[in-house]
Amino acid sequence: MAHQLLAARATPAAEHARSDSQGVHPKPRTVTYVIGFDHGCTINIARVKTVAERLRHARLQRGWTQNHLAAAAGVSQGTIGNIESGARQSRGSLPQIAEALGISHKWLADGLGSMTLVNSVAPPYGDPGTVVLRRSRLLLPLQGPGLVTEPDDNGIAPLLLHPAWLRSVSARPEHLVAIQVSGSDMEPSLFDGDTVVLNTDATTPTDGRVFALDQDGTVILRRLNRDGGQWWLHADHPDQARFPRKSFGPASVLIGRVLLKLSSHI
Repeated sequence: MAHQLLAARATPAAEHARSDSQGVHPKPRTVTYVIGFDHGCTINIARVKTVAERLRHARLQRGWTQNHLAAAAGVSQGTIGNIESGARQSRGSLPQIAEALGISHKWLADGLGSMTLVNSVAPPYGDPGTVVLRRSRLLLPLQGPGLVTEPDDNGIAPLLLHPAWLRSVSARPEHLVAIQVSGSDMEPSLFDGDTVVLNTDATTPTDGRVFALDQDGTVILRRLNRDGGQWWLHADHPDQARFPRKSFGPASVLIGRVLLKLSSHI
């Protein structure tokens, strides 16, 4: 049985010093109030009179780019950009955006009450360098240099990848893809329901490593082996009569190499 895969591009946790499109983020307009005169303390309070200003303020407080917030909320970057620019309200998206930010929907939409929810814990997406991977459906056959996906995460929480791990595997966030697999082809290495992270920039055949492949319009996971001067696609399932190895030929296109697996099978 061929593996059915769900995939998604990665979005890096915001480096809020950078612009979402170009240049550097301008600092939010602020009003400075002097409090505690005996200690000479000052605080900066952002102007948040509109939905656009409230959203931008909350996003920058989390240290997120527009792309990062879009990934966490399950909306497009254009939706976030339109709201922040005031070009379009997109109020139907505000509840999920507020939930992703861990803030009050009433505050975001109408400026009512406190920004932070009582007894709420904001999701830990704001750690500098954290990469968020959301799942979506991978569309085949592959066309051109990039992968084509459509949202299909079914409410599954996104994966969070620490920058130290990214450095350890020499992977760039924009090349990462999260995949949920089904089928028994790769048992006991990979089980039905496991999740793997691919590096789509690693498409050079490597002996003994597991890759995702587009084979005649179908996505499969296979281990590549070099034998007799030829590359072979090997299923890890012990029933080799049912899952025989096949030669790696022109009909097979490498999508990416498996870097990490998340499994409930211990």
